[in-house]
Amino acid sequence: MKRIVSCYTNCFGALGVWAAVERIRGAGIDCLELALRGHNFGMMSIPESAVITVKTPETTVKSLRAQLARYGVAISSCNVGGADIMTPDGLDLTEQRIRCSKRWFDVPVVVSNAGQPTDDRCALVANLRRLGDTAGALGVMVALETHKGTTQNAEAMLALMGEVDHPQVRLNFDTGNIAYYNRGLDPVVELEKVKHLVRSVHLKDNRGGFEDWYFPALGDGGGVDFRRVREVLDEVGFLGPYTVEIEGIRGETEPGPEGRQRRIARSAQHLRACGYFD
Repeated sequence: MKRIVSCYTNCFGALGVWAAVERIRGAGIDCLELALRGHNFGMMSIPESAVITVKTPETTVKSLRAQLARYGVAISSCNVGGADIMTPDGLDLTEQRIRCSKRWFDVPVVVSNAGQPTDDRCALVANLRRLGDTAGALGVMVALETHKGTTQNAEAMLALMGEVDHPQVRLNFDTGNIAYYNRGLDPVVELEKVKHLVRSVHLKDNRGGFEDWYFPALGDGGGVDFRRVREVLDEVGFLGPYTVEIEGIRGETEPGPEGRQRRIARSAQHLRACGYFD
């Protein structure tokens, strides 16, 4: 079967999801991970008006689906993270996003945060199981993003997965976040340890620096061996989604629509050279 190579709509920045649908095939990719939330972290500032949210009118969602069909673009996954799942409101919002992901776009997997480090580990585990139950009832898998604390490296991921022990809760392995949140760890080595638990991947490059906001086009950073990432996951039959994520470089000038398009196109070319489209 063919691998699913996708692109996170956040790669288009404040241009939003509509620009992503219109432009992504021109960059050599025909699938998107759709943001169901705004974003304001690091170099990424994306207002809710540029994405789809649980408050988006059904007519607007219908228009986006029509646009997807018109441009021949598929939604491979939705990103439902960002809310604090340790609060009742945050947990409820995440569940709403999961339900909307299925109802609107019929995705098989959603990407979510795993919650911040907390003294109440039992409550965290219970809430992640609840998300798993919600997703499972819809036939959706929850893939937990590589973030500080609960999933920042393979050791933390394995510990959390062992505690949650839910068939609908797995990992979204972020190749760039391993170096960002850890000193001296190789993303391929970490991936080897958790490859059997991976259900989604964010392909992100860097130059290997701890807390170094340097996330260029894939292949430009040199901190991730993307061919080896694919080879490791080929061993367990993983076919995707492999989602390109480009979060930019601290201090740079906004690259604009054409600059963003070129970065994504270069990333797709690099992945092609690494065998992802074979």
